[in-house]
Amino acid sequence: MAGSLRVAWLVQAGLLLLAWPVAAQVKFGEFSTDLSGTISPGYSATYGNMTSSTHNWILGGAADFSGSFYNPNFLSFDASFYLNQSRANSNFQSISNASGANVSANIFGGTRFPGSVSYSKAYNSEGNYSVPGLADYVTHGNSDTFGVNWSESLPDAPSFSAGYQMGSSTYSVYGTNDQGKNAFHSLNLHSAYKWEGFNMGAYYAKGGGHSLIPQVVAGQQVTEMHSDNSAYGFNVSHLLPLQGSVSAGINRTNWNSDYLGFSSSGSIDTINSLAAVHPINSVSLSASANYSDNLSGQLIQSVVASGGVVPGFNSNQTSNSLDLMGVASYTPAPNLQTSAFVERRTQNFLGETYGVNSYGGSVVYAHTLLDGTFNAALTVTENSADKTGEDTLGFSTTENYSSEVLGWHVNGSFSYAQNVQTLLVTYMNSYYNYSGNARRRWGRLNVGVGAGAARTGLTQEAGTANSSQSYNASLGYSPWFTATGSYSKSDGQALATGTGLVPVPVPSPVLPSNLVSLFGGNSYSFGLSSTPAKRFTIAAAYAKSTSNTTIGSLASANNNDQYNALLQYQFRKLNFTSGYARLDQGFSGSGTPPETISSFYMGVSRWFNFF
Repeated sequence: MAGSLRVAWLVQAGLLLLAWPVAAQVKFGEFSTDLSGTISPGYSATYGNMTSSTHNWILGGAADFSGSFYNPNFLSFDASFYLNQSRANSNFQSISNASGANVSANIFGGTRFPGSVSYSKAYNSEGNYSVPGLADYVTHGNSDTFGVNWSESLPDAPSFSAGYQMGSSTYSVYGTNDQGKNAFHSLNLHSAYKWEGFNMGAYYAKGGGHSLIPQVVAGQQVTEMHSDNSAYGFNVSHLLPLQGSVSAGINRTNWNSDYLGFSSSGSIDTINSLAAVHPINSVSLSASANYSDNLSGQLIQSVVASGGVVPGFNSNQTSNSLDLMGVASYTPAPNLQTSAFVERRTQNFLGETYGVNSYGGSVVYAHTLLDGTFNAALTVTENSADKTGEDTLGFSTTENYSSEVLGWHVNGSFSYAQNVQTLLVTYMNSYYNYSGNARRRWGRLNVGVGAGAARTGLTQEAGTANSSQSYNASLGYSPWFTATGSYSKSDGQALATGTGLVPVPVPSPVLPSNLVSLFGGNSYSFGLSSTPAKRFTIAAAYAKSTSNTTIGSLASANNNDQYNALLQYQFRKLNFTSGYARLDQGFSGSGTPPETISSFYMGVSRWFNFF
């Protein structure tokens, strides 16, 4: 009886709201406000193999409330809300009904003391656990974020700005019993001042986070990560004769992280300086020096910044690096630039001292070619190592071209590098990547194709490569139909974090192999949409991804299938909507069967401009 009364109330409320007349804008004293949105009563059904079926009449919609007080530069605000929104009843990206709010306000925007505050909250919303180059794993959960910013800018006084952000999320991965959590906080302070021709700046930043990584992507029963970091520094610059300038900065970074009971902490001090002059317009000379008192810490910090930890790595062992570099540039023509450089790098790392002398040059050229634009760059470097006496030749090149050929708009790019220096002088990196696309229009008919690929890895270390390929095509006859398709594949090494797999940021010999995840797979998708009549839209999309991951001792074959269909018809301010969404996702390493969940919706919505 209670359920019947609830359904009856929702239906009556929805019909009453649909009949509500549109009101004009309303002013309340010094407040000027606007309120618009949609109200959507309808029938919704959700069912799956791991969830109980639900069949309900629901009341959903979205609203946006904005306005100002006294003057928009004094106080302005905006608040948007959504209730029971999903792929089945709107373009909202959620397999299940999601609700939430986003609120922001700006104060004193027209003064020297502007500030802002923002907050967002999401319930039962869809998220993603990212996989490089492939379709992401689908998650669902709750999240919230909060941020506040303020700044001061007075004439003849130091400027100052401050910002604080915090947020958290809890989620579960469809197809597993695994739970994930993320939480973060950060504080940023900046100040700048100009005195007697010196431009000075200082900053302070502090942040941290906590993550609980799902077992299926971590290879452990429980994988928790904690990290805290802080940084502060000072920089100064001044103009020099001969159209030149000089700048210098000093920075200190501290970190403290914990991963499965393994702790890592330390600090890094860096000093950077640069001086440059332009004796004539076509010639420039520059010299730079960079010093770090903790090279090991820089390696660990790059991993921590990606969301990981290096357990057992001794960051307190003495290590440092010094980089000295001089560059001379010459521009003989507006479309041609050349330069030559000499560099000395020394590093003390893991009880050994390394040094490399590098010499080289580069050229950048741009010109019209076959009614198009072509530009290219080439850099060649000769490296000589102190310890081994080995000489290596490194180079990198990049080309870009765009034009119209026989009615086709085409553009493409290509990059290739061999023996490019990394953070550690003992490792060289090689890579290539290319991309291209073409499109053409015949009246209402549109055709487009594109492709791209990339590969990168350490030159002398087998098994460190990451590679990816992607292809896409589209065909449209507006407004009757638009068809799209794509295919991608990738494989390589990654680091498991609270938000997804990220490419390994440091050489594998430095990062313990038990922290490195191996992944590989492919994904493809198709989409079709049509507007056969005015204000009548039909759309459908399908995507499938298969992958394999090996993380520690856990190997898993993973599958992700998604299908979505949406039908909409607009009559004046009414929208009639019907939609269907289906997700099938599973992981062999989870020990549970794949999960299938479907959602169906049929209803009507009305747009309002309340005031």
